[in-house]
Amino acid sequence: MPPIKPIITICLTPFAMMASLWAQDAGTTEDPGATKELIHQWVKTERMISEEKTSWEVEKKSMQSLLDLYRKELALLNEELTQAGASVELVDHDKEKLEAELKQYREAQQLLRASMARMLPRMKNVITRFPQPLADELKSDLDALSAPDALGKPRDVLKSMLAVLSAAGRFNRSITVAEETQTLPDGKKMTVSVLYLGLCRAYYTTSSGDTAGIGSPGKEGWVWQSVPAIAADVRRAIAVYQKSQQPQLIKLPVKLTGGGESK
Repeated sequence: MPPIKPIITICLTPFAMMASLWAQDAGTTEDPGATKELIHQWVKTERMISEEKTSWEVEKKSMQSLLDLYRKELALLNEELTQAGASVELVDHDKEKLEAELKQYREAQQLLRASMARMLPRMKNVITRFPQPLADELKSDLDALSAPDALGKPRDVLKSMLAVLSAAGRFNRSITVAEETQTLPDGKKMTVSVLYLGLCRAYYTTSSGDTAGIGSPGKEGWVWQSVPAIAADVRRAIAVYQKSQQPQLIKLPVKLTGGGESK
């Protein structure tokens, strides 16, 4: 035990000095050799005290440095633990937020699927009334709406519905001329020019001859009726539309009832 040694050596020195004084008081003759040895021991003791003190100071500084290092490590550890706790709380908060958003998304998806389930049959009914040029333009969207698993992707169904309605509205507000191969009422297939007045009426004719007729939308597609008498008027109307003739007034039947017609 280092601290005990300095105490013992310090106590020995005054004891030796007292022994010397006692010997002088008693009238005895002091032995020079003993005195020399006593001084030697005293010097040795003082040196040991100094060495012990120096060693203790060095050890004290080393222990203080080590203690400071431990304190710094403990502070860093506490800081990391605090940050880790804050991170866990942040992760929990983000998790709850994402779960709430996911729940809302699923509810919205279910609502959208239910809405599409109600609208899809009506849309399919409308699609059957589309003329061929419009159906060709919307082929990819119409295929998506007609797919057996269409409701499995309600967002895609909604997107296709919007595209179909937009294109149908645009077609219905315009005049369209197209070349089509049609099966005429007499069973013959022939390439004809068709003039569509929106989605409600169409007129067809060949570039030459008296083949002509009128088309109107039906429950299972367009219905065509042969009216050869309007062939020249339909050709003239198509020519005016294509700007190959001067603008002029042309009379075409807009409604057929029974076998008669009204203009």
